[in-house]
Amino acid sequence: MNKFVDKIAKWLSSIKTAVIILSLVILASASGTFIPQGLADYEYMRRFNQPAYHLLRFFGFTDIYHSWWFIVLLILLWCSIFICTLKRLKFNPSTQLPTVITHLGLLIILAGALVTRILGEKGFMIIYEKHNQDTYIDTDNKFKTLNFKIYLDDFSLKDFRSKVVIHKQAQEILRETIEVNRPLSYQGYSFYQASYGRDNFNGMGKYKALSQPLKLAESLGRRPVSWWTGLEVVRDPGVPFVWCGFILLNLGIILRFYFRPNALYLKRYIDN
Repeated sequence: MNKFVDKIAKWLSSIKTAVIILSLVILASASGTFIPQGLADYEYMRRFNQPAYHLLRFFGFTDIYHSWWFIVLLILLWCSIFICTLKRLKFNPSTQLPTVITHLGLLIILAGALVTRILGEKGFMIIYEKHNQDTYIDTDNKFKTLNFKIYLDDFSLKDFRSKVVIHKQAQEILRETIEVNRPLSYQGYSFYQASYGRDNFNGMGKYKALSQPLKLAESLGRRPVSWWTGLEVVRDPGVPFVWCGFILLNLGIILRFYFRPNALYLKRYIDN
């Protein structure tokens, strides 16, 4: 067992292995740019033929960044950088400080990406004017409930702006105006102004299931006729890790360029 672990550790500590894994991550990310992600089934059917769509979905190319194999690649890359960093520390640890800080920044960035992939949430919510809403639908068309409610006090079509109030346990917590590029943030969730409309909601792309409760209300003779606002719901718990990682990454690069020229200058001075 120990020999097997040693072989895996040796394989991961190889620079060649790290380059291969990093290249695969880059290729996967690039394919996620060219292949639309998270669209509705009918939209993929329209763009590709049915066999091609089922093949893309089977291998996770319709949602690459949440696919199991992409997460495995990120974990392998994290382990490879971690082991390479430990190996660096064994040789002249005092002179390897910039490299260690740079690698630590990369590790934290990757950890943040993994946290977002595993624990992050994304969905869509509609709120009618003068009504509360505490439910949104995620990209898997599953309804999720928040532990607070958002009340749409007013919607301005001219400014594409929603004035909302957050209520929790029948108490007003916060009043805020949501505008384009100015989301509302509360309890780790961000709510972005995404769409609007009047009358019944007929579904939006992959969030077709949102129209079901509204059609039910219409069948009961209670069809809403006021303005509604559509909010994109995002929960990204990995952001603090990514920011921290980028700071350390840049610090390591700065230290590397600062210390190395000075070390070379000192060596030449001593030699002379």
